[in-house]
Amino acid sequence: MKNFIYAVFLGFAALFAGCQNSLISEEEKVEFILPESNKSELSMLSRWKICVCSADYEKEYYLGADEKSVLVEVNRNEPICVTAAPLTYLKDGSEVSFFKPAGAVYPYGSEGDFYSGKLKCPLTWESGFTAYVMQKIIKSKKETGIGTEELKSFLIQFNWKKMQDKINQNIADSILDFKNHDAEVNPKFYNPWQIDLFTLLDNLSFAIFEAKYLNTTYIFSVEKEIAQIPSEAECLSSFIPENQIIKNYKVLALKKKIPQSFLIDNTYAVMLSASSAKKVSAEFTYMPILIDDYEYSD
Repeated sequence: MKNFIYAVFLGFAALFAGCQNSLISEEEKVEFILPESNKSELSMLSRWKICVCSADYEKEYYLGADEKSVLVEVNRNEPICVTAAPLTYLKDGSEVSFFKPAGAVYPYGSEGDFYSGKLKCPLTWESGFTAYVMQKIIKSKKETGIGTEELKSFLIQFNWKKMQDKINQNIADSILDFKNHDAEVNPKFYNPWQIDLFTLLDNLSFAIFEAKYLNTTYIFSVEKEIAQIPSEAECLSSFIPENQIIKNYKVLALKKKIPQSFLIDNTYAVMLSASSAKKVSAEFTYMPILIDDYEYSD
């Protein structure tokens, strides 16, 4: 992991060294809007775990369930990623971290303008993976010793918008496949968290990005019944956009031989592992109780 992340910055350092003095450093405040929490998945919302990362700044903290947004001071036009992971209660009152985070990458998802002082950026479930990838790259600098300016140059030059647009399109196309499917086609929901992260980062190390790197492979659409989940039971994926598919079509998207957890009736989890669409092993387990803690944001 260290070697290919290190290669990312060596490749970009020489190419973009001349750009460092042109980086705009004017500060502005951006309001990152949290996702609506009135969906069934978040009916037991406890609080949000917030992670904010840029080339020269990292912070993690919690926000209460009633909060609607996160205000972050940024350097104008310098990329920064924010993730918001919902922590929820089980029926027994235990607090768990189950759902994947919503996310945003500034400035690409921002709305409004700097001069009005009303710059906003929505945090979406679909953008959570992209923001997480940026976090992985940023956090790697502690392991490699890469300088802040080299890291900043890479983050500015990489086309995060193109990456997110492709993820959005893949999700939309997979949902459309379900709506239009017939007996001869077995649609598969696209979950970006099933991308091979190691391979994706390895490809980024060569300073090349192609849409094919965001493909998911060896994905099976598995019926709830085959997964040993009662048809009447509420079954939730950790990737919230998938849950409407599960509800409407009663199928789960599983990656071959990669165990994956689903929340059942907001009470316990089932760990599923599939070798085919018809051969699935299931292990029922209690959800782990969250034990780490951060202070609440002001």
